[in-house]
Amino acid sequence: MEALTMLRRVLPALTAAAVLVPGACYQDDTTAASPSRASVARVLLTDAPFPYDSVASVNVYVVSVSASTDPDTSDDGGWEVVAEPRRRFDLLSLQQGTTALLGEGQLSRKLYRAIRVVIDAGASDIRWADALVEEPLALIADASDVEIVIDWDVGRSFLYNYYGTGEFTLIPWLRAVHRAFTGTLAGTVTSNHTGTTQPIANANVGVYGGDPSRPATWYVIATGRSDATGFYRVSFLGSGTYIVRVEQPDYPYLARSTISGVVIAAGDTTTLPVSLQEAGAGGAFLQISGPTSVGVGGSITLFAAVGDASGDPVPNPTVSWTTSNASVADVLGIGDTASVTGRAPGLTTITATSGTLRDSVTIEVTGSAAPVASVVVQPGSAEVAVGDSAGFTVVLRDAAGNVLSGRPVSWFSTDSAFVIEGSFGTYVLGRGRRVGSALLQATSEGKTGQATITVH
Repeated sequence: MEALTMLRRVLPALTAAAVLVPGACYQDDTTAASPSRASVARVLLTDAPFPYDSVASVNVYVVSVSASTDPDTSDDGGWEVVAEPRRRFDLLSLQQGTTALLGEGQLSRKLYRAIRVVIDAGASDIRWADALVEEPLALIADASDVEIVIDWDVGRSFLYNYYGTGEFTLIPWLRAVHRAFTGTLAGTVTSNHTGTTQPIANANVGVYGGDPSRPATWYVIATGRSDATGFYRVSFLGSGTYIVRVEQPDYPYLARSTISGVVIAAGDTTTLPVSLQEAGAGGAFLQISGPTSVGVGGSITLFAAVGDASGDPVPNPTVSWTTSNASVADVLGIGDTASVTGRAPGLTTITATSGTLRDSVTIEVTGSAAPVASVVVQPGSAEVAVGDSAGFTVVLRDAAGNVLSGRPVSWFSTDSAFVIEGSFGTYVLGRGRRVGSALLQATSEGKTGQATITVH
């Protein structure tokens, strides 16, 4: 394949406080840190499975790992170095829960809200334009020794030909978690669509947070992928209840499986076998599979599976494809395969029709590969009564003022007067806990915006 080049980006700070301290999304000011001994932190690196089979390795040279108490990472000060491995790691060898030790160091008893991983791109196989890339994250160090796991979701971070440039664009997705507070999800993906139970390889396993009854609120926590035997493992999940969705996009005749109420407990492994059923449940069906986002100028491929009245796949079906907004994305379909090309930022609905059967999917087109330059929380101020809830959104823009989407956003409340109950990407829901005031901060790619909240 053509040479791998990277578009240099200013990388984001992702809040992981809710994962590291179970049941807490805020700093309780009644338990201020005391000058006790420092924590010894071991920093581990892992990776979610990479979706590009044509890529043999993603070698990244990690210079250092630092922690900061400030979520706004645009200022280069205030970082405490945790580890300086100064060596290369093959991210593709760190899958299914495998880790590599980056190093260890001491951290004082503070609320750490960002981790920065400095990478020497000149010593990495997938190269950026400049030498150093900084990657802020988030963690909390408590009074005990800690193991910090940096989970770099390479498959979601390195997007090939996303903007039609023939390059890998880096939009990084990372998590930093306290290993002691995490558990594991594992199982085997199978299907009996042939009449016998067979393993399903390369199935996508997504672990989501959000309201199970409202898919619009779902947000990705972590991802996994099944191996040749159908086995998958998603490690380092915080204790809690999740939504799990499993699908094999190369087999559109298999219906995706969604399981809610999956409980993960710290130190334990939750076993979740998944059987993918035939689409249509034994009757006629049409189902679209494929990616749901693309950049302006980039193209994605969608597939449609058609089943007859008995639920059997129809070979070489006749399928027509349409788009609800050709100014956002156009679609060119040939039989059961369609190419969707992004034209302008926005949303469009792609519909496939075969006879009386039809299926639709919403495609998001993102308009800029530029880094985040400004973060604005809306509304900028609010008054909330104790016990009442309030919602906020964030708008991200690049230096030219273009609205950006599809970027990681982290949320943080500076005081326990206002508690974050759930964050869903660019939307957050919180509740007034006691009389007082707090700043609600949103951070993306090192830029922070905030709203002032008064609780009465």
